[in-house]
Amino acid sequence: MTHIDRENLALIAMTEFDLTEPERQHLSECPECSLELIALQHTAHVGRSARSVQLVEPGDRVWAGIHAALGLSDAVAATPGRSGYEAADQPPTTVEPVETPSATVTDIGSALRPLPRRRNWMPMAVAAGIAGLLGGLGGGIWWQSAQQQEPAPVLLAEAQLDPYPGWDAAGSAYVAKTADGHREVVLDVTGVSADTDLREVWLIKADASGLISIGLLDGESGRFAIPDGVDLSQYPLVDVSAEPDDGDPQHSGESILRGELRTA
Repeated sequence: MTHIDRENLALIAMTEFDLTEPERQHLSECPECSLELIALQHTAHVGRSARSVQLVEPGDRVWAGIHAALGLSDAVAATPGRSGYEAADQPPTTVEPVETPSATVTDIGSALRPLPRRRNWMPMAVAAGIAGLLGGLGGGIWWQSAQQQEPAPVLLAEAQLDPYPGWDAAGSAYVAKTADGHREVVLDVTGVSADTDLREVWLIKADASGLISIGLLDGESGRFAIPDGVDLSQYPLVDVSAEPDDGDPQHSGESILRGELRTA
């Protein structure tokens, strides 16, 4: 069995590209690669959630290790950010992986042949972050900087959720467009917890002639992806319902909270 390259798994975990069909099939059959991907995704999640952590600038040997591992040219041998290194004075540089006798540094084209990629190679800052992740070289500071420059979610609409009779509940919801271009409903509510029944989140037409389930609420907050192609002007109502655990996908008719999305 040909396993997925660790470099490719890191790309998937860190930059959240969609899996290719061969990768998806392989991960469904290979516990080793699946566990490796889960571990890398956890590492990436920890890094993203640590934006408030004060980073310590690594020593020169860290960049030297990254430089050697990636086979970079002498034009970028100086440690980025150190005094005496002026990026503006350097000519444009292309990161070119090279073949070396080391078994851990391979030509990227060869590494990708077993499972074809639809992706372009990353900018040097992200490449340095991946090298640090895979080789323990401490390049996380560059990866962290790249993550901090990701576009912030864009607020599209928001709603105040009002309780139905018999429920002492309250809440709010908003729709955000994420950095990858998808939309999601972000929900915060109180007074909906119960020992029985499920809590389901819906998008409903203004005249209640159609509805779309976007997921089950676990606790009092959650994020729910909006299916591509759904026109929120046609489905402006956010609804939280109490659902019996009977396998019936239809709305129970017992709403806890509901509110209308309005453009932010």
